[in-house]
Formats: sequence, structure tokens, C-alpha cells
Amino acid sequence: MIVSEGRAKLQFTLQKIAIAWSFCMVVTSVNRVAISDLGLPAALMAVIIGVYTLFGPIQPVIGRMCERWPIMGYRRTPYMLIGTLLGSLAFPLMPPVMLYMVEGSLLGYLAFLLLFCAFGLCIAMQANVFLDLLNDVTTDETRSRVVTMTWTIQALSMAAWAYVFGLLMPEYTPEGMQFMYNLSPLVMMSITILGLWGLETKLTPEQLAEIKRNPPKPVKLLEPMKESINVIQYNRHAALFFVFIIFSLLSVFLQDMIQEVWAADLFEMEAGESTIFQTLYNGLQTVGMAACGIFVGVTASKRKQKVIDAGGNGDEVKTLPMDFGKKLLKIGASLSILGFALLAWASYEKNLDLFYAFYCLSAFSLGLYVFPSISFMADMTVKGQESKYLGLWSLAQVIGLFLSFTVSGLLYSVLVESGWLQGNMAFSIIFILQALMVVLCYIAVRNVTIEGLQAGARTE
Repeated sequence: MIVSEGRAKLQFTLQKIAIAWSFCMVVTSVNRVAISDLGLPAALMAVIIGVYTLFGPIQPVIGRMCERWPIMGYRRTPYMLIGTLLGSLAFPLMPPVMLYMVEGSLLGYLAFLLLFCAFGLCIAMQANVFLDLLNDVTTDETRSRVVTMTWTIQALSMAAWAYVFGLLMPEYTPEGMQFMYNLSPLVMMSITILGLWGLETKLTPEQLAEIKRNPPKPVKLLEPMKESINVIQYNRHAALFFVFIIFSLLSVFLQDMIQEVWAADLFEMEAGESTIFQTLYNGLQTVGMAACGIFVGVTASKRKQKVIDAGGNGDEVKTLPMDFGKKLLKIGASLSILGFALLAWASYEKNLDLFYAFYCLSAFSLGLYVFPSISFMADMTVKGQESKYLGLWSLAQVIGLFLSFTVSGLLYSVLVESGWLQGNMAFSIIFILQALMVVLCYIAVRNVTIEGLQAGARTE
């Protein structure tokens, strides 16, 4: 059943608002409480929390499960609800588990790991069902606009949820944390139900019987992954773009794990106060992406009109050609490098006013940097081999996200927890490293072209 664009935008946005609660809970509260308030080792916490990102590659398996085993006549809705329930129920269990970890309980650490495995399954299930359901109920014309809307609102929702968390738990107490985390199932499930209500059409008895007679073949998880990885061995442009994605995610998300921590270490902020950085980061990065998107849209319209005026077919004009995208990327990267350098200075000086100003510059600049980066991934494919190349970029995203958690935790443990450096010097070094990662990203992608990628693919 195809639904109207307005209804699709509303209901799929609600689904993203629900999952934004859990993402925001992880990066603004769980990490802060574990590391700053409870004194648990940052490197170990980062690895455990980052485990959830490793469940991304199982999405095709979940998708095939939905096709093979409908529940009560529905292929999408029950799996989305199961995934949301599984992930949301992990949060009320986290506060007591973390207290056991403080006591040195190995079972506590194992339980914490299992909770993040459950969260990883939740994210993988939701991501897959979201895309399948979106494909079922939208048209080719409306789909991209719905996706743009939902992802924009997800980022803004994380900024809003961070503000709410600051109100719910102004300072850390076990009781306050437990109350806030107990809200997760109620908030996430209620919003998700509203986002799913009436979207999916129930399968007919004839369709269910056909699935039983001819069930979809099971997915071989490792085989397509091996094919994608093999690409980087012979296609230089694919290998460079693979590195570009990993370092892009590292440069953008390295601070997610420790932004609440520097708020505590450098500026002695309470848990509720430190959520301001997540609010600023997601809000201003979204503004940066929107500004870049509007500029790209205006310039594309002008280029299209020029072609039409010259008697050509305007439909062939790309919205963001890669050469033009690289120019925008260079601007965003340059401003991001400047922002990180200034943040390093503000950290060293422990000057909160300067830090706020430069953090806003950094967040906005990263939005300018992220927009063309995302566009590149959609274009860097080869006709007839789209799944192979898009699978490779998805794998790079998984690696980049996992490393963004683990590297940040490791840096904090090595530089601060070891007593090697004072917090102001350590965070200055971390921001300088983020600037260097942006430099590496640009170096990796500057000579990459779609034509080069396709030329390398023809040697298979």
C-alpha cells in the first residue's frame, strides 16, 4: 500500500525520533556515568559500548527472516516492535549492572556486554525494517525526500533528547539514573507504535501460502562480505574511498564517546549540564548540512536551467557532481580543521567561553563536511555491481563507527587515566588528532573519481 508523502514523512520521522532516544542515551549518559561518575576504565567501556556497531552487517539476514517468517500476517511491523522492545529493555538494566561493575564483578562486565549486544540487534533490526517498509509504502519520487526528512529530524531529535536528559537528571544519582532509564521502554515503544500504525498491509492467505511453498532463500552472510572486501585488493579507487569513509567517521564521531567526559574533567560540569554539548553538536551539524544542501540545490537548478536554455536535456544534470562536491568538501574540511585546532587551544586554556564558540564552529563545519561525503557514497557504484560496492561502503561505516568508540576510549585511558597527562593537555592532543584525521580524509579522496572506480571494476 502506497501512502501519501506527508503521512510517510510523519510516521517514518516518529520511528527515527524513537531510536534517537536510545542513541542519545548511549552517547550522553551511559558513557558519562560509567567513566566520569563511576570511574570505570574508559578503554574497556568504549569497546563494550562500541560492540553494538558490529551488528550492522547482519541486516540482510534480518531482512530475509522478515520475508521468510511473517508474524500474524505482517512482515515488517512485528520485527520493528520486537527490535525496539529488545533494545529499550536493555536500558533499565544498565544502572544496577554498572554498580556491579564498580565492585569488580566479571559477571557485571559480561552482563553489560550482553546488554549492548541486545542494543546492537535492536539497531540492526530497526534499520533493516525501516528501509524495507519505506520501500513498500513510498514511490521512487517521494522516497528520497522522506529519507532526507527523517535523517534530519533524527539528528535534531538527539539534540532535543539531550536537553530532556539534562532536565531529568541534573546531576548523577543512582536513583535519578534508574528513573530516567526506566522511561526508555515506555518512550521508545509508544513513539514507535505511532510511527508504524496502519502503514503495513496484512498479507492475504494466498500470499502466506505462497511464502510457505516457495520461501526466499537464506542469506549467506560472509560470502557477499568477502566479495566486497575483495574489491579493495584490485580497485585502487575503491580502496582509497574505503579509507576515506573510515577516517571520515573517526573524525566526526571520535568525540561522541568523550564529550560528556571533557565536560566533567575540564569544566567540572554535572551530568545535566554536560548534555549541552550533544545538543549543540547535533543541532549545529544539522544546520551545516541543511545550509550545504540548500546551496547545492540552488546551484543545481541554475546548472540545469543553463542546459535547458542551450537546448539540452536538464534531467541529465547531476545534483552534486563529484568535482563540485570535492570543492565543498575542501571548504568543510578546512573549517573543521580550524575548528579542531581552536578547540585544542580552548581545552588547553580551560576557557569555557572560548570552548563553546569554537565547538559551535566545529559542529557547523562538520555539517558542511558531512553532506558531500554522504552524497559520494551513493554515487560511487558500478552498474550491475551496486550491492557489492554499497556493501563495501556499509562495511567501512561499521569499522569507522566501531573505531570511533574504541579509539576515543583508548586515548582517554592512555593519556588521562594513566596519569601521563593533565586533562587539558590530553584533550588538546585528541582535538589535534581529529584535525589530522580530516586531513587524511581529504588526501585519501582528492584523486578518487567515479570514472576511476568504474575503470578498475572492469578488470574483474
